[in-house]
Amino acid sequence: PTQPPSTLPPQQSHYSLTMASRTTITATGRSSSNSVVDVLDRVIGLSPTNGGDGGANGESEKFIASDGFRGPRAGYAFRTSEEFGTGYHLDDDENDEDENGNNGTAALSSSHGERKRARFDSSRDTTRVIPPRAAAAANKKTKVPLSGEELLAEAEEALASSSSQGGGRHARILDPTPRGVRIASQGLERAMSRNALARAQHPDDPSKFMTSELALNDEILTFKAAAADVTSYVALEECGVVASLLTLMEHENSDVAMAAIGVMAELLDPDLLTSAADDGGDVGGVARRGMGILADAFVDGGGLDLLSSNLGRFDEAVEEDAAGVEDALTLAESLLDLDRAGVLRADAMADGRGGTKDNAPPSSVASCLCERTSFVSWLFRRIGREDSDDVDNDSSQPDKPTTSAVSVSPAVVRLHASEVLSAVLQHEDYSSRRCGRRLAKLPEYTSAFDDDDNNRDGTNDTKMAAKDDDGDKNGSKKKEDENNTIDGIEILLLAVAAYRKSDPSVEAECEFLENAFDALAASLLREDNVDDFVEAEGIELMLRCVRQRVHAGGPALRVLDFALSGSSQSSSPPLPPHSSPGATLCDGAVDDNAYGRACETFVSAGGLRILFPLFMGRRSAVPCPARCSEGGSDLAMRKGDKSSKRARRAARARRRWLAEAERNAIGIVYALTRHVGVDSKHDAHARLLAKFVEEDCEKCDRAIELCLKYDERARIAEYEYYRSEEAEEAESSSGRPLGTEHAELAALDAKLRGGGGVFHMCCAVLSFACVGSRRCRCHVLDQLKLQGSGMSVIKEGLIEFATLLGDGTQKSQIEHYITEL
Repeated sequence: PTQPPSTLPPQQSHYSLTMASRTTITATGRSSSNSVVDVLDRVIGLSPTNGGDGGANGESEKFIASDGFRGPRAGYAFRTSEEFGTGYHLDDDENDEDENGNNGTAALSSSHGERKRARFDSSRDTTRVIPPRAAAAANKKTKVPLSGEELLAEAEEALASSSSQGGGRHARILDPTPRGVRIASQGLERAMSRNALARAQHPDDPSKFMTSELALNDEILTFKAAAADVTSYVALEECGVVASLLTLMEHENSDVAMAAIGVMAELLDPDLLTSAADDGGDVGGVARRGMGILADAFVDGGGLDLLSSNLGRFDEAVEEDAAGVEDALTLAESLLDLDRAGVLRADAMADGRGGTKDNAPPSSVASCLCERTSFVSWLFRRIGREDSDDVDNDSSQPDKPTTSAVSVSPAVVRLHASEVLSAVLQHEDYSSRRCGRRLAKLPEYTSAFDDDDNNRDGTNDTKMAAKDDDGDKNGSKKKEDENNTIDGIEILLLAVAAYRKSDPSVEAECEFLENAFDALAASLLREDNVDDFVEAEGIELMLRCVRQRVHAGGPALRVLDFALSGSSQSSSPPLPPHSSPGATLCDGAVDDNAYGRACETFVSAGGLRILFPLFMGRRSAVPCPARCSEGGSDLAMRKGDKSSKRARRAARARRRWLAEAERNAIGIVYALTRHVGVDSKHDAHARLLAKFVEEDCEKCDRAIELCLKYDERARIAEYEYYRSEEAEEAESSSGRPLGTEHAELAALDAKLRGGGGVFHMCCAVLSFACVGSRRCRCHVLDQLKLQGSGMSVIKEGLIEFATLLGDGTQKSQIEHYITEL
């Protein structure tokens, strides 16, 4: 402390000496060495050791004259007063300073021991208190936390500003070449690593990792450009892009998962194969192989399970989440289409990944969705939810968007879900019982992210402790949860029942109704669903729709056809066509004849009174299509000029509607003649046979008319095929093995599609009437002679029908008709 002034820093020497000399003059009773020490203490910001600038007795001077501010003095405030003038005034209220600093002084806090610096304000001639760094840090910690929207906006602004300054990341444009894909994949991995590190370092502060999350989202969306060149898909799989996207589908942020799903939906669009095939050359084959590799990698990597699980954490009330649900459904639908086209299976066979006997891969995407995931349960749950319940418009939740703010409406999502469900249930693996189970006993939808959501609260440890204490109680509760199921048949029937009295008002509702009927009809190809359909009074509901002559009556006839027809072996214990001996139905149930019981229920419900007017072709009994549909529009109903394309298209739709109603009526009549026996309940056999005898056998006349009409159509279709270019190509290749057989099968297929299948059923219906009633037999023979034909037409149709059937009760019945005739 007694070092000479020459050793002081150059900036402080003159100032310190001046203050030292001035202190020596004004402060009496103090040595110059002590005055120098006090001055140095004040320069470096320390408090005086002797209690301030005072005399020997520790008492401070009330005023120290000064013509200007010479630096801070402990216990003094520089100001101008009327009593003393300009200078340093003793601060008498030092210990009673207001917390807000209203007295305008800077003092030393004796209670906390913290230093406060004073800055001179020349405009007000007062001092302003500047808080130390510790106080500033405390104020930062007490800042009000930002909401999610504010954090996102702040991160987007920071990302945009860093990009505009040239020091941040810029939007990447993917080069669809192997080198460009490799560079983009490396950028994606770096973005994933940075985001994972930021989340690990600041798990409770989203503002710290929000910017890295936005950068990661941009890197993901970069790969959408790869869809411009399908031939680059092989490089995507080799560089691990598919594996990275699958990892991102498990991300904690659902927006990142939605971005990954959207990219996969863009890349696996089946329309890209059509565009590549139009380019010609080998591009189509390379694109097909690349698409198969990419889709197969997604399925083998567990993408379907992740896709199903993500649907559980998307909130359709939020615009972005609703778009994410649409992308997920689009991706599932694209995979089903690619599987149906043989793209996935062809790729698996080419790579030799056929699997082993113990660990065989699923035969189709539909099998994976039915067996490994609860995706079908989510579809049923979404279809069963009304549009009005999709979005909560409660005013007590102002932050939740309403329906008007959502670009993807709930009706669109519901329609899309019905389309995907119809595609799954119409797959051959489900109809042949290779996968899936009864729709009335579907498990509840579960998501892999449900456990993560439950573990976020603070009660997880308590729950685990309670689980250890009450193991038996929780074990029984778990069994009850496993037994929770949903009834898919009931959900579909409730969706259809909304239109049992009225027509759909818009085209979207009409499409949804058609999809619901398609799914219901496809499910009835499995005999284990027929009994549940009958128990749920599905037959009565379908008959009511037909009787009301609403739009739902048309597809209701198709559902009744599926519900009563069954397969060629349905009267015997039904097994899948490719199952091994001793195989059983799903859930261990083997049914004897569910379709026979359905036919008995149809007769007891008064279905014959509704069916035969349709069979007779009376227009007054045919259901009318809705005005929002193409077949029910004003253009279709107008009988005038059909010059415009829309009018001709509407007229064709109307004719298809009437033709389908006629074919379904014939199919239902044939199903009744096939499954109703002499020992059937409710006198079903006698009541059915009486319909052909009454009114002077008019039903037999109608059956003869239909038989001859469809026989003529089938022959014309076969003749047109043989004159087509396809037949000429088949004949030119007849020298090759199986060339002639292929041509004959193609001709038979054209004949059956042209009306041969309906002709066979009409022949079986006439045979049922002739074998059961002698009066009908004589009447049929007389009518055939009047038409210039004979019973040989019926016999030939039955023989051809029998050759197309496999061994079973249906074939045995047809052969019995041939013998009796």
